[in-house]
Amino acid sequence: MWLQVTTQPDISYIVTLLSRFAHNPGKLHWSAVKHVLAYIKGTLDYRITYSTDGELSPIGYINSNFARYKDIHCSTEGNIFIVAKGPVSWESKRQETVTLSMVEAEYMGFLRVAI
Repeated sequence: MWLQVTTQPDISYIVTLLSRFAHNPGKLHWSAVKHVLAYIKGTLDYRITYSTDGELSPIGYINSNFARYKDIHCSTEGNIFIVAKGPVSWESKRQETVTLSMVEAEYMGFLRVAI
């Protein structure tokens, strides 16, 4: 999780998803972890860079995935904020509330970030 939080926003979703099975991982989960580690090994030279001519006002993107996992009935939300053409904040997590539609899931994600 340290890599997700500090260096690589592109693995944020899969690390959050895999962390749900940390207490009892199966073969499929270990296979996914190996795949993530291979991806990280292949992207060791990638860096977050910021542009000196980039816009200094933050740009934010927020998205939700409505109840993708039917067993938990929760939506997943993610966000990323960019300043000077580089990410400064990102997150992927399960929503705390159960929503009844995609619109409501998106709205709940926006509310949580906007407040």
